[in-house]
Amino acid sequence: MFSYVGLGVDLLLILLLISKKGKSLADRILLIWLIIIGCQLLLYALSLQTITIHNIHWLLGTSIPFPLLHGPMLYLYTAATTHMLPRRRYLLLFHFLPALIGILLFTPVFLLSANEKMAFIAQPANEYKTANFIRIVLLQVSGFVYVLWCLFLLRRHTTNIRQEFSYEEKINLNWLRYFIYGLAAVWIIIVCTRNDYYIFQTVVLFIVFLGYFGIRQVGIFTTARQAHHNMVIENHWQPAIAVEKGIGEDVDTSANTNAPQIQQEDDATERLPRKKYANSGVTAEMAMEIHKRLVYCMGTEKLFTEPDLSLYMLSQKIKVHPNYLSQVINEKEGKTFFEYINALRIEEFKRLVALPESKKFTIISLAYDCGFNSKSSFNKNFRKVTGLSPSDYLQSIGLEKDPDAAL
Repeated sequence: MFSYVGLGVDLLLILLLISKKGKSLADRILLIWLIIIGCQLLLYALSLQTITIHNIHWLLGTSIPFPLLHGPMLYLYTAATTHMLPRRRYLLLFHFLPALIGILLFTPVFLLSANEKMAFIAQPANEYKTANFIRIVLLQVSGFVYVLWCLFLLRRHTTNIRQEFSYEEKINLNWLRYFIYGLAAVWIIIVCTRNDYYIFQTVVLFIVFLGYFGIRQVGIFTTARQAHHNMVIENHWQPAIAVEKGIGEDVDTSANTNAPQIQQEDDATERLPRKKYANSGVTAEMAMEIHKRLVYCMGTEKLFTEPDLSLYMLSQKIKVHPNYLSQVINEKEGKTFFEYINALRIEEFKRLVALPESKKFTIISLAYDCGFNSKSSFNKNFRKVTGLSPSDYLQSIGLEKDPDAAL
């Protein structure tokens, strides 16, 4: 009965995905994956019926390749969601070799007559014990490798968004991490119990989780990266920055008295690996010019108060290639783009909260004015930058402790 419920949920999710407008590559991969899971659930439901001479032809062994498909589909979905699929797409076919091996190992069984298949079920031939052992090993290795691989991709994704975005809401993919853990739980049950009843009970719950979060997934980097790729060519950004006219020339940074100042560690640059930018075209003079533009722009226009600020948006403003700007922030500030912008926001909050006219505002409203998207993001970044919670900091300077109350 539970398997039929899972089939119903799976079919509903398939219909929802088919009807979804503007499907991404990740959506299409998810659709194929849901179809594969639906087929496996259907075969399991049919296998619960009495096996007779009439249905033995297409029941025996047909489910063998399906468990070996979930690891590759998990990888494809994770890589597509994080935009980390390899450029040579034909290499993706190698991920399906274990499933093909599973089919080849049991091809002689598929070719048996109905009576021979009935005898095989009653007393499996000894020569297939080795084939079954290989299939189980492939399944266990597949589950272990793909779970670790996908967690590694998520780790890289987190690093990437901190280099390109000033916020994490809706793009941190924490839900996908829990999703991978869920599939890992299914594999653990497969390895430990080998009991179809418990396995498919877990699979049904997994389907609900997969569909709910998968269909709601947000396109990652869609705006920023697509805009970045649509730039004409890299030299459009005029690498010889020193000759450009505009913000960067003759900037009087001394007049920038209201710019939030971030305390820099003497060894900030040394903490960052220089090898990362060994082949960069940014000279020392260019880096100084870019940094001067950056500081001036942040001090005068306070772009860090824009909640959805990205590296690409900022690079357009100061007329420099995003890669160069990222390098300068990493080397000159000793921070990622995410850390740099949020540190500026914290400093701006500390400046605002000390003003007498800010007493009529709540702490959270001031945090929003500084560019934070949520209370949790503000609290997390405030503690990371200052070593104190917002409440403790307010108490230390003699202000109201309740962050939801006016000062």
